Amino acid sequence: MAPRGGVRAHARWAWHALLMAALYAPVAGAADSDSMEATTSHAARQDAEKAIPWGELSHQDQRLVRYVVNGASLYRRMPTRVVDCDPDMFSLLCQRPEVVVNLWNVLGVSNLELERISDNQFRATDKLGTSGVMRVLNSCYEPGAQNRLLLFVDGSYHSPPIPGPVEAKCVLLLRTGSTIETDGRPYVAGRLDSFVMFERKATELVARTLQSVIGTTADHNFTETMKFASVLSRSAESDPDRVAALTPKLDRVSLEGRDELIRQSHATARRYNVDDVAAR
Repeated sequence: MAPRGGVRAHARWAWHALLMAALYAPVAGAADSDSMEATTSHAARQDAEKAIPWGELSHQDQRLVRYVVNGASLYRRMPTRVVDCDPDMFSLLCQRPEVVVNLWNVLGVSNLELERISDNQFRATDKLGTSGVMRVLNSCYEPGAQNRLLLFVDGSYHSPPIPGPVEAKCVLLLRTGSTIETDGRPYVAGRLDSFVMFERKATELVARTLQSVIGTTADHNFTETMKFASVLSRSAESDPDRVAALTPKLDRVSLEGRDELIRQSHATARRYNVDDVAAR
């Protein structure tokens, strides 16, 4: 659907300014959260700023992140979501967001396109006026999907009736964690903190006015992306060959990336089959 004017157009763009965050699929440790709901509170914002791995960034990246965080017009911590998902599959999707997006394309659920242009950079467009470049500034992957990613996004939206491009810079902090529940299955929890800084004051005023609409749109897309990771993991668990059969259609994923998805799908199936036998 093409973007329309007014509230819907701005809400759509604001989500796509954050789109690369959702591409990374579910994120972030719920265990230390005081609330499962979305928030824009000062306390959450301070917590997110402290969680940024400042000491692990180059001086140039420190200045860039500080510039966006201090000048952010909008801050939002999206709602924590917990999904039934294999932690290793989850971590693979975090490291290869192009797999997620290309699967969406194959399944016909999104016209978003994502291209990996280097080891830590991606270019995205939805062919409807939204474009952006995402860079992974810092990442840490530990067993059990105990992961952390710090992302910088430079995005824009330009489509009638908006007279000129709406430009923004975003800093996104994603943290992930998993736990084994009483049913013996692992669940991955996700949290995403976002700082958005608009380049023009006029845009900033509109965004502040529409903040609740923008937030609701972002929350919904984040939740749906998390659900997709769970569905993919469960599909690999029950029928890895079915997932593998999709890989030849992933024309925007490297051969290495497709092979990784196939290997992880079969590893997921083996892991849960062994666990199920042991449980019985």
